[in-house]
Amino acid sequence: MSELTKLAWSVPLHDEFDLREFALGVLEIAKENLRNDGHLIPTAFAITESHIHCYSVSFANHDEKPLAYSKLIEAAREQEATALITCNDALIGDKAGPDVIEAYYPGKLAAENAKECIMLVVSGPAIQTWTAKVPYERSGSKIEFGDTNEEIGGEVGFLEGWACEQPKLQ
Repeated sequence: MSELTKLAWSVPLHDEFDLREFALGVLEIAKENLRNDGHLIPTAFAITESHIHCYSVSFANHDEKPLAYSKLIEAAREQEATALITCNDALIGDKAGPDVIEAYYPGKLAAENAKECIMLVVSGPAIQTWTAKVPYERSGSKIEFGDTNEEIGGEVGFLEGWACEQPKLQ
């Protein structure tokens, strides 16, 4: 295990486990933590046939983020995880069309004062990727959340190579 990705805890998976319900619970806890602490610690959950493994993911800057998530994917593969849930705070930008991609540089969204969001991604080698984004604005010490925006399909940049393009399960 890497210093960037550490196993925090692991619990047995119960028979009634529902991936979507668990992920939505993670999102609610993330909102509560952000409201109470003013920041989020990136977290991930590797779901196997028998366990939920919780990981803390840490990176000092944008350059360390891909390495941290590659270590997470490596751990998920070693455990034969069927799903991976990641939860981070992020900046919301425009949809990535050719013009946007060509003009992108690391730190661009922050430099342009892009809106913040909590980004939750559920993905796996046999499931379709599901992304939920909850935008938020800071007003003094308060945080106001917007409506959750959900997307199905696609690939998330820092999880390349984890989920297949043609999922076996829908």
